[in-house]
Amino acid sequence: MRNGVRHLLGAGAGLLATPLVAAGFAYGHVQLRSAPDWLPLAAFAGAALLVGVLAGSRLSPLASLLPGLALTGLAVAELARLDLTWLRMPGAYLAGYERLVSFGAPAAGCVLLAASVFPSRWQARPAAPEAPPPPQPEEETPAPPPLPKRIPSRY
Repeated sequence: MRNGVRHLLGAGAGLLATPLVAAGFAYGHVQLRSAPDWLPLAAFAGAALLVGVLAGSRLSPLASLLPGLALTGLAVAELARLDLTWLRMPGAYLAGYERLVSFGAPAAGCVLLAASVFPSRWQARPAAPEAPPPPQPEEETPAPPPLPKRIPSRY
């Protein structure tokens, strides 16, 4: 796979995974604190598993960079107490959002950003070595020339 195609697929995976990770951490963490249930636990574990897959070594670093920037940006905006009233979310989602920006976003964002820093992830896989040429049939070696006749010695 060419490097450009790998990065394009990684960017698509990162854009698709960003809301999934955020929803998994927001829903799972809120429900885990109130009453243990399998569905929130599965959402939380799925989000954590998705973060691990995005941080994988053979995926493009864009797959981890884009959600890492988004989640870290949410956490930094909450830490800086920026006015995010443009979100205008209903009260039912507000508790999940608060849990996300206080727990899930900083942790997952830092992990994803750290995974995309390594220079080896930005390089293409080395090309496979060429296969050696097939063995050629050996040519018959010619017979050696005849030995010269022996000259009698006088001694």
